[in-house]
Amino acid sequence: MERRWWQLALEYLTGVRPRVTQALIPIRAAAESIPDAALRQAALSSIDSKRFHCEGGAVLAGPSRDASGRSFDFLIPYQTLCDYLDTLTDRGPSKDPENLRQLHQALFDAVQPAAPDHDYYRHHPHRQDGGYARWLVRLCQRSLGEIEGYERLAMPWMLDLVDRYVCLQVAKHGPPDSRVPALRALFARHRGDHLGLFWWEFAAACGSTLPMFAVLAKLASQPAASEVELERLVRLYHPWIGGLHILLDYLVDGEEDRQHGDLNFVAYYADAEQARERLSWLYRRCLEEAAGYPDARFHHYVATGLLAFYLCDRKLGFPPPPMVRGLLAQGGLEAAILWILSGLSRSR
Repeated sequence: MERRWWQLALEYLTGVRPRVTQALIPIRAAAESIPDAALRQAALSSIDSKRFHCEGGAVLAGPSRDASGRSFDFLIPYQTLCDYLDTLTDRGPSKDPENLRQLHQALFDAVQPAAPDHDYYRHHPHRQDGGYARWLVRLCQRSLGEIEGYERLAMPWMLDLVDRYVCLQVAKHGPPDSRVPALRALFARHRGDHLGLFWWEFAAACGSTLPMFAVLAKLASQPAASEVELERLVRLYHPWIGGLHILLDYLVDGEEDRQHGDLNFVAYYADAEQARERLSWLYRRCLEEAAGYPDARFHHYVATGLLAFYLCDRKLGFPPPPMVRGLLAQGGLEAAILWILSGLSRSR
């Protein structure tokens, strides 16, 4: 029987989050041993300030979704690697696109169990990470190698999603005057996946790792899943749930990004009202797209949980401004209760 939202919330609080905490202990220990001070600081900072990414993503690999634990074993090192690279390149010492692409080669290697070694720091001014990035890659590869049918059924989707993610990262961390043209080009290249989105909304969707975790948990728990089932799941999370995910994240970081001159997709809306309308529309589309799934209740919980989790962030202020209250109202009582629980329990 499919679980109700409150059962999933209880599983998250009592099972998923503690498990993430334990999984990050050896990873943090490895980060502490990185020889280069700048790389060590980036690794530790990413773990301490962005662990909520692992906690949120792990909802998709909880015991009720993947009892085998194989997708969870991939999710933690992969998300940690994403967060490390994001921290390393965000306001980092080099905005050279060649350097950014070489660093992010690690993400392509992580989803290919047989990928050869690469020098990820070839063009970076800091190089001595003590094998940290390569170790995270190998953890990912090892876990994927244990999932039946991964290379045949899931790897093509994973590579495509990684490619979109890396294109976004290279663009947004590259030279400021090249960012928007590069993201518009990404939008044009995938014109068949727009589905009524603005270019910045599609770019935001490319920045979510949730589609990867969703498809991997599906295959790990159901080895007999078909290509059609996996494709359908990808289409739900990219662009809908993934787009909502990242736009809410940018909404929270709006003032901070403005102060530092960083790219922020929510800033491209005409005003706060248009942002609220579009995010509300995205949330409704998540629910509509999920409605025909056998496990629609779970995907509904994920979308509503995103609203609750991000909108409780202290950066948005308290009491919540009208825009936040309007967005939260879209999720009804479920969102309100999850908002309270998120505020009480979050580690961010």
